[in-house]
This record gives sequence, structure tokens and C-alpha cells, in this order.
Amino acid sequence: MNKNYLNLSFCIWGDENLNDTDISTSLGIKPRTIDNKGQLLDGISSLTASHKGLIFDAPVNDENSFADQLNYLLNILEPKIPVLKKYTEEYVCKFLCVVLLSNREESIPWIHFDKRYNAFITETNITFDLKICFFPKDLPKY
Repeated sequence: MNKNYLNLSFCIWGDENLNDTDISTSLGIKPRTIDNKGQLLDGISSLTASHKGLIFDAPVNDENSFADQLNYLLNILEPKIPVLKKYTEEYVCKFLCVVLLSNREESIPWIHFDKRYNAFITETNITFDLKICFFPKDLPKY
């Protein structure tokens, strides 16, 4: 049976001058993906990247909750707040949460923002995007 799940990422989007090596080094985390402007996104022929972007993920499996993923990313990003403040002035920085729903009989993954997260986004001015996707049971989970 397919499970409903979510994936939380931290993303930095900019123009072609966005230096992925410098950003990765300064944050101490390697991006899962580097999207270049015009590149196909995740092999979907109708979606292309409108900007260059770095996507950093928490390790994910079916057991990782939103809180687990958020705390993993915050543990890495909180010590880098001075650097992130600079990046938010130059680039679009955001958390991206994708919720994949494939089973109507299972509860929807729980998303909750605590004081730690609220303090972090208040200080850094980083935004949050939520994407909800529904897949019929017969499609494979991504």
C-alpha cells in the first residue's frame, strides 16, 4: 500500500551568477540538486527551472516526520544565520514542503511550526512554500 508522505527542502534561487560551490561551502551542506535555468525539473517535460537553484534536503524515508526534517535543517542552518541574512538579500531563499498524497485512507502528514522555526524565519526572512500533490494509488511514489 502506498503511503502519504512529505519532503522538506531548503532552497536558494538566483540568476546564473549564483555560485553553488561558495554557497555549499559557507552553509556546510551539499545540495541534493542544482537546477539550471531552462533545465527540465525531475524529468517532467513540461516543467523547466525559471532560475538557477540549489536544493538542500534532510535525509528522508517514510518514517521521517515534518518535525524531524525541519529540525535536521535548522540544526545546520541556525549557526549560519549571518550568512543566510546576506543570501536573503541577494537570492530567493525558502523552505519548500511537498506533500504527496497517494492513499485517501491514511491520515495526511502533520505540519506544525514551533517557536524555534518562527524565531529562525523572523531573523532570516526566509519564506515557506507548501505544495500538495495527489497521486492515484496505481502510480509509483517518487
